[in-house]
Amino acid sequence: MVPSGRLPCLFGKPTHIFRQAGSLCRREYATKVDIRALKQLRELNPVSITKAKEALIQMNNDIGKALEWLDKDAFNTGAKKAEKVKDRAAAEGAIAVHVNDDLTCASIVELGCETDFVARNTMFVDLASAIACSAMQTPIDGGKVDGLTMANPDELAKRMLESRSVADTITETIGRLGENIVLRRGGTIGWSGAPDSFVVNGYVHGGVSGTGSASAGKIGGLVAVRGNIRSDEHRKALSQLTKRLAQQVVGYAPRYATVKDWQSAQTGNAEAHNESPDIVVLEAQQFLFGGGTVGEVLTKISDEIGAPVSIVSFVRFERGEGVVKPARPNFAEEVRRQLA
Repeated sequence: MVPSGRLPCLFGKPTHIFRQAGSLCRREYATKVDIRALKQLRELNPVSITKAKEALIQMNNDIGKALEWLDKDAFNTGAKKAEKVKDRAAAEGAIAVHVNDDLTCASIVELGCETDFVARNTMFVDLASAIACSAMQTPIDGGKVDGLTMANPDELAKRMLESRSVADTITETIGRLGENIVLRRGGTIGWSGAPDSFVVNGYVHGGVSGTGSASAGKIGGLVAVRGNIRSDEHRKALSQLTKRLAQQVVGYAPRYATVKDWQSAQTGNAEAHNESPDIVVLEAQQFLFGGGTVGEVLTKISDEIGAPVSIVSFVRFERGEGVVKPARPNFAEEVRRQLA
């Protein structure tokens, strides 16, 4: 006995019957997956074999349509998963930095997730790196072009990553990785049309490599300097200097760029009076690579290039700053949460 609304399998293809406006409409699905199409589809989108087969069967072995089906399925799955996990603390994650080729503009973002395991996943690292790249495409919310401009996460989430927004890409990634993912913050220093006298560079500590040049880590920093560059050698020297200063910022976590900034902060701030400048002021710290304090190293380089070199701005992000980490669950609880 054949169930109502379904005809028996004919010539190897199950045929489904639908009644529409008094007429019969027939839709056919492929029952055999093309092995070559399956291999090609998974090279283009590395989903599970089961999911790839489902897409090809639904789209009659059409790879282009199967890719579209997978994208839509991933987003729908991600949206459902995102709703389930939205209240979970994203206290882990990664910091990603992007610097343009001219060293005139750089960006830094923090992308949060629940576990270090996901933070080290290639897909997550690629996403963080792509968002950092998108953050420097255009200025965000004005601000000083030669100083730090903090990004509005909601505005940054509207940026496009290829054909999909940052927000939608995060939603899709939640579906694929199964954890809450949050774009916590971002910022830029510099701008693409900055003069040659402006040089910015960045550094990420504990970096994990993604696809191609993508990488992200636990702590990241940007540093910008200004100097009258008269040759390629001068620019090369300042490029190396800013890279090392970014490492200094990541390692020693200064709070002020100059002693003058520190002195200004002391006004009406009792806490600042108890801070030692050689700890909290970048130019007063001992340079990580030797040669005296950072300020003394700047003086030496200024003498070498025949023009003063000064620190314009810096920023340091550490993943999970300000986020209260939940108590670590036992192994059984962790497995149950991952399967939810």
